[in-house]
Parts: sequence; structure tokens; C-alpha cells
Amino acid sequence: MRISSNEFLLGSLSDLLNQESTANQLNQQIASGQTMLDAAEDPAGAGLAVQVADQIQHLNIDAKNAQSATASIENGLNALQQVANVVDQLRQSAVQGGNAVATSATREGLVVAAQNALQELIQLANSQDASGRYIFAGSKTNAAPFTTLPSGQVAYQGDDAANVIEVAPSLTVPVTVPGSSIFTNIPLGKDGAAVTAAQANVGAATAVIQGVTSVSQIASERLAGTQYQISFSTAAGSSLAYTVTSGTGAPGGASFSATSGVVASGTFTAGSDLTFGGVDLAINGTPAAGDQFVVQPGATASISQIAQDLITALQVPSQQGQASGPNVTQQIENAIANLDSAQASVASAEAALGSGLAQIRAAQSQDSTQSTDAQARLSGLQSANMPQVLANYSATVTALQAAELAFSRIQNLSLFSVIR
Repeated sequence: MRISSNEFLLGSLSDLLNQESTANQLNQQIASGQTMLDAAEDPAGAGLAVQVADQIQHLNIDAKNAQSATASIENGLNALQQVANVVDQLRQSAVQGGNAVATSATREGLVVAAQNALQELIQLANSQDASGRYIFAGSKTNAAPFTTLPSGQVAYQGDDAANVIEVAPSLTVPVTVPGSSIFTNIPLGKDGAAVTAAQANVGAATAVIQGVTSVSQIASERLAGTQYQISFSTAAGSSLAYTVTSGTGAPGGASFSATSGVVASGTFTAGSDLTFGGVDLAINGTPAAGDQFVVQPGATASISQIAQDLITALQVPSQQGQASGPNVTQQIENAIANLDSAQASVASAEAALGSGLAQIRAAQSQDSTQSTDAQARLSGLQSANMPQVLANYSATVTALQAAELAFSRIQNLSLFSVIR
């Protein structure tokens, strides 16, 4: 087989160009530190690199979301801690106002303190984050959730939604608690049952819910709107009798319907409890004939209304070393129980946000580990092994130089140079 000079030269030139291309590619790898300069060179590796890069991008988004969620929760927890402090101040005012030795001047000071606390509660309920969004407005974060009406009542303008943020794949965490679950619909009384005294009471008795004997019965009564009216009357021998009437609507009003009639009755014995409708009720002191109390399962009110009721009770002047008579004493005792329920609502909201914060921190730790692993994988796919690349580049350059020298010598060879 004969190889012409032209064929020999073309083969050498092709080899020379391949060597030069390899050298240029290695030089680019040295300059960029990357081995995957063109997807066409390694389609499978390039596809895997894109997947890993996409995973890293999502993890980075989750990390930013987690930071934002943490800030939102911490803002909420900070505001709730201040709310808890103000509610505690109101409770202390109630306790001091219910003290038998409290003077009218003392009560006036307590009224001012309670009024200031109420205004502070409204301000805290309208707390905003660094972006100006209202923390306790539900999903309506662009407007103040609580407004004071001309009547003095405080209305909630937000909704019941809890804002959530995705902090990890398939993991969303609530970062806010709606104001409706903190500042409104607070269960009154104790264990889901509240007691109030009729304004016309003249006796020296107050009623206190000792506890609930049947939670299911209280739940049913709440759904049915059932309320109980306890009435005292004169019995034989100057003793007192009590009658408990069950019905729907507000006892003493036109809407009250004694649908169940009398559910309990008997002779009243001082110091004994009355048990009916799943409720254990203690009567402290001696009622007078005609006195009445109302027990309402499932009663709720806003925290602002609870504070306002306390202010109203404290505004009644002290009388003869007593806390302004049994009616006011009953109101103050109710206020203390209701403020305890308000504290429980605040504590429940704090627990919910705290649980979310714990989830976020766990997700952040997991995301950080996954991100580090993914970065290492991507680096392994894209980053050049510099010692190996440098060695290959050196060998390629040496081979290229030798090929160039050989080509130049072969190019100058001809029959005429031999004949000479």
C-alpha cells in the first residue's frame, strides 16, 4: 500500500489539530476550574448537574422562607408576651379591687390603670411586623384588625386564617395566629361555664363555678344554647329554697324559654354546692329571697369586653369596707376567672407559634445538611481535578510541540532535496 506525501501530511495535520484542540480544552478547564464546559460533551452528566442545581435552588428558597417564617413567629411571640403581661396587670387590678379594704380612691387609681391596660391591649392586638403587615389580622394583613366603634366596643376586622410558609419540601408551617383565636371568643368562667348575678340581688351571696362534672353535657348545652337560672325563695321556717330552671335564651329576658322546666330544687344549705347540668356551683355567703344567678355553658367574650366589664365594676365606689356589695364582688370574681381564660388563650397561641418555630429549626438543620451534600455532588460533577488536568495539559502540550516539530520536518522533505 502506497501512502503519498499528501496523505501523510493530511494525517499529520489532523493529529496536530486534535492535539491542539485537546490542549485548548484543558486550558479552559484550568482557567474555569470546570470540566463540564459544554453539555454536548457529557449529556448525561449535564442533565444530572441540572437536577442537582435545581435541588440547590429550591433548598435556598426554603432557607429564605425559613428565615422569614422565623422572623414572623418571633414577632408574634414578642407581641403575645407583652399581651400576657398586660392581662396579668389587669388581673392584679381585679384582685386589688376585690379586696374588702380597697378604698374609693384606690379603686379610682385601679380604674385608670385598667383603662390604660385596655388601650395597650388594643395597640398590641394591632401589632405590625417590620414590613408593616398586621400580625394578628389573619390573611387581611394590610389593615388594622381591631377598631374601636363609636359605642366603645372593639370590633375584629380580620379573618380566621393562619398564614403559612413552606420551609421544606411538603412542609408548611403556620407563622401567625389570627386575632380571633386570641382576643375574641374567649371562654368565660371556668371549664366552659360562666355564672352571673342578677343586678337586683340584695343578698350577700356570690356564686363560683367549682368545676364541670360532665364535659359532654356542657358541650351539648353550648350547642343548644341552654342556660340555667337559679332562684331563691322563702321556705317554711324562714329557710331558703332554691329552684334551678333550664331553658334557652337569656334568663330574665323576653327571649328566655324554660323548655326543660325545673331541673333541680330543694332547701338551700349555706356552704353546700348545687350540682346540675354537668356543673358544680358553690354559693358563698347567704342569698336573699328573690336573688337570682344565671349559669351559661359555652359563654364567650372578647378580651376588650372582659377588661371593660372589670372597669365598670371598679368604677362603683367602695361601700362600708366591702367591695361595693355582692353584685360588684361577683363581677370582679368573674373578671378574675375570665382574665385567667384570656391568659390561657394567649398561652395556647404562644404554644402554637412555639411549635411552628421548633419545626422550622428542625427543617433548617435538615435543609442545611441536604444543601451541603448537594453542593458537594454538583462540585463533583462540574469541578475539575486540577492536579490531573494540569498533568494532562502538560503532557498534551509536550505532545503537541513534538507533533509540530515532526510536521515541520516532514513538510520540508522532497525527492529533490534527496537528489541534491
